[in-house]
Amino acid sequence: MLKFSSRTESWNMMMLAPSATAAKHARRTELGFMDGLENFGTPIIMVYLPLLLITFALSGNFNLFVLAAILAGLAFTILWIFLVSFAFTALSYGVGILLGGNVRIGRLYYMISLASAPTFIFTLVMNVASVVLKAILAMIWPPSDALNFLSLAGDLVAVAMTIYGMYLLTVSMDALYKSGKLKATAIWLVPLAILLGLAVTVFGTIIVAAAISSTLSPL
Repeated sequence: MLKFSSRTESWNMMMLAPSATAAKHARRTELGFMDGLENFGTPIIMVYLPLLLITFALSGNFNLFVLAAILAGLAFTILWIFLVSFAFTALSYGVGILLGGNVRIGRLYYMISLASAPTFIFTLVMNVASVVLKAILAMIWPPSDALNFLSLAGDLVAVAMTIYGMYLLTVSMDALYKSGKLKATAIWLVPLAILLGLAVTVFGTIIVAAAISSTLSPL
């Protein structure tokens, strides 16, 4: 397993030199599920939790009830990320086989985590930075103008990081499967479409069911 310093260095290099970094890690056959779990879990514990605690502490409403709610929310977030990452990896593994690729699923999970962790951390830091900037700008500009400015900036950053994250996934899959960019894109894009379709179906069904229940319920 990677040391913490090596792990964080791999995140930085994945952002700055994705092709070379992905190729280097794809050759390390000893890296597998546990390393992938650490790539997903470390940012949550080392970045997400401290930033969350600091944000709530600065809000002036921090107490034991809030702390319990934060920890419960953190546990749910960890569980949700792990479940989604496992499902995404399993689907990617299946798509890879259909496209003629054959890799160990543990290595696939690690390479997906290598592409996801740096963008996850960057997004977290940017979210906290936007909260701080919003508070500062609200003292200088009218609140509505500050909110509009930060909302637009945040949306642009979110779109840019989403696109870059997709690129990192393509680079990682290409380095692992050596399949070319087109097949590498399909390996992660098809599972993403499936999971998004399931999410839309589930939430759409819930909304429709709630609307029907509200309509049929007696006034």
